[in-house]
Amino acid sequence: MGDKNNYDISFLCEFKDRNIEKEFLNYELKRNAKVIGPIIIIYGLVYFVFVVSDYFSIMNTQSFQFILTVRLIFLSSSVLIYMGMKFINNYDIMIYLITAYEFVAVLAFLMIINQYETLTFLSILSVVAMNAAIFITPNKLINAQFISLFLNIAFFVFPANHIYGIDTSVLIKTILYVIMIVTYCNIGFYLNNYYKRKQYADSLELLRLSITDSLTGIFNRAKFNEELKKWTDYCSRYESDISLVFFDIDNFKRVNDNYGHMTGDKVIQDIVLSIQNKIRSTDIFARWGGEEFVILLPNTGNDQAAEMAERMRIAIEKITVSESENITCSFGIATLRENESSESFIKRGDKLLYEAKRRGKNIVVYEMEVLEEVR
Repeated sequence: MGDKNNYDISFLCEFKDRNIEKEFLNYELKRNAKVIGPIIIIYGLVYFVFVVSDYFSIMNTQSFQFILTVRLIFLSSSVLIYMGMKFINNYDIMIYLITAYEFVAVLAFLMIINQYETLTFLSILSVVAMNAAIFITPNKLINAQFISLFLNIAFFVFPANHIYGIDTSVLIKTILYVIMIVTYCNIGFYLNNYYKRKQYADSLELLRLSITDSLTGIFNRAKFNEELKKWTDYCSRYESDISLVFFDIDNFKRVNDNYGHMTGDKVIQDIVLSIQNKIRSTDIFARWGGEEFVILLPNTGNDQAAEMAERMRIAIEKITVSESENITCSFGIATLRENESSESFIKRGDKLLYEAKRRGKNIVVYEMEVLEEVR
């Protein structure tokens, strides 16, 4: 989840960040998966039902047979797409399929209209209905606009001259009314897509705020506990190592008392930035509370975790609060035991952190080391 600037929406009503746009489109696929198929079936059936009107309007048998064939092909393609929708799990593929389907619908409409020797104003209403169908169907704005533009230009350049009893001035007015309706459809479609994306961006931002620490941007304690439960279950099932690093800032109260809370906040942010440069993308880093932090290291044994913690300790030592005072942290490391609960795992890590404090601070303490001392 990135920063708010990543949620900017372009003139084409798409997220400027391509990754977020892709996430949104796949979210829309899941949300509309049960709706798109039935919509297409309804289009196919409505398209075919108009063959009744063709039967009474077309006197030429060959023309009627041609229209019947076109409508049957379109109905069949609607059924095939409806069945295929169940197996599509990629929004890009679905968008291409919908766009191709709409394009075929427009071509079929133009071919059918062209079989009529004379047309009425009802033919213009059918163009309006086609435009409405294009903008109701979930699609990218640019694709819907292209299909609509093709339909209207093709109709008024070719079949419209067959409209019976219409003079040029009335035709021009009709074209203007269709343009107005299409413009309203465009505006409605744009606003619908825009506010869908705004709502999605707001939901992402709310989710980000609910799982992250406001000062540092890393995970908060609640999110860490959720990830810990998931990873401990996974590692127990597959017998994989996982380690926990607890650390906190030494003498942090003195920093706040001597330099103020603004400086204290800056120290916390500097430490977080330093640690983020030392851990892997798979590691789970969270603020446990106040000046205390925790890192979950999947697929990491005790010795490797100790080495990583030592590198972190050295990196933090380079952070200064004044010319004469450096920041230090104490570390405690635990590695998950067989059949151990996440609660027990946390308690052991926290206990080892306080052992590091007891020994004089600015050190890394891990369980094997403590056991060897006891022996």
